[in-house]
Amino acid sequence: MVPNEERMQRFTDLLPLERMYGAWSNEAIVGGAGSFAFDLTVPGGGVPTAGVTVVGVAPTHRRRGVLRSLMRAQLDDAHERGEPLAALWASEESIYGRFGYGLASFCGEITLAREHTAFAHPFEPQGTLRLIEPEEAQAAISPVFDRIRSEWPGMFSRTPVWWENREIADPEDRRDGAGPKRWVAYEQDGSVEGYAVYRHKPGFEAGTTNAELRVLEALGTSPEALRDLWAYLLAVDWIATVKSYLLPPDHPLFLLLATPRRMRYRMGDGIWVRLVDVGAALSGRSYAGEGSIVFDVADEFCPWNEGRWKLEGGSAERSKDTPELSLPVQSLGSALLGGVSFAALRRAGRVVELNAGAIERADALFRWDRHPWCPEIF
Repeated sequence: MVPNEERMQRFTDLLPLERMYGAWSNEAIVGGAGSFAFDLTVPGGGVPTAGVTVVGVAPTHRRRGVLRSLMRAQLDDAHERGEPLAALWASEESIYGRFGYGLASFCGEITLAREHTAFAHPFEPQGTLRLIEPEEAQAAISPVFDRIRSEWPGMFSRTPVWWENREIADPEDRRDGAGPKRWVAYEQDGSVEGYAVYRHKPGFEAGTTNAELRVLEALGTSPEALRDLWAYLLAVDWIATVKSYLLPPDHPLFLLLATPRRMRYRMGDGIWVRLVDVGAALSGRSYAGEGSIVFDVADEFCPWNEGRWKLEGGSAERSKDTPELSLPVQSLGSALLGGVSFAALRRAGRVVELNAGAIERADALFRWDRHPWCPEIF
């Protein structure tokens, strides 16, 4: 489908041309890659990040080094801009590891039949819900998103233009046969403390509904807010199935539902993270304990990262100390957000322990209280 002018304008408003790279052959474009500029939440903070997107190579020019050239130019650009991280959603998970990206989070989709939506324990809702119109949604819920994002590794900042073009805008080409977005705000003591965005896909067969409720996003600033929002979503009338996508593996629904296995949760990879500047990236997050660890990092694609780095007191610096863990930069990308442990990486052969106890100490430092989660594909 050729995008119309309006759709192209929405996209270029979000992704300036100076952040796009193209590969040319005989005056024809045969490949391209771009990156959004945003802050990615890491444990205890946020780091400027190149959000890699729209990567592709023409089928006539595969296996000619086009993608490698695009990745080379893009990471050099991020380095020059002072963006310590790059992150992406991989359309094919076998592509980006060779360019230094590590699988950093997991997420999954659910398909839950209406008859299995009961909660395990009764409760009294703590707040109230009201439907809101799209034109008031941004003002009402963007502060809620910002509060939650600041504490949840893997989420990224949304600019006003992003809110307008990606979240509020609701063109037909994004609906996949379903109806328009519905917005509901959750309030406590006059303050908005959560929200949900969903669609109905109507249907009727054999004398009854086979409609779907598609939950696009549901966020609450407290466990009670998130619980009450999902109780509302699962109780919407005249639906047969509730579907949602990109839910983290530690989502509270697993413990809220009386029959969680009925969700049919299918898990896959979430965002992939690449340390563009090892020192700045490691220094940009908080750590769960005291102590130090010395990494020997291999990074053929971005050789300025190669060598020994000592993490101590929340800061990473070049070091001549004896290395304790040897690993490729991909493994640091996996561990950075706290979603993949060094112990798991060692079991997969992706880190070598050079000093006994170093794996345990590294995991004690990098551990965080929630699985990293990116609720939106960019």
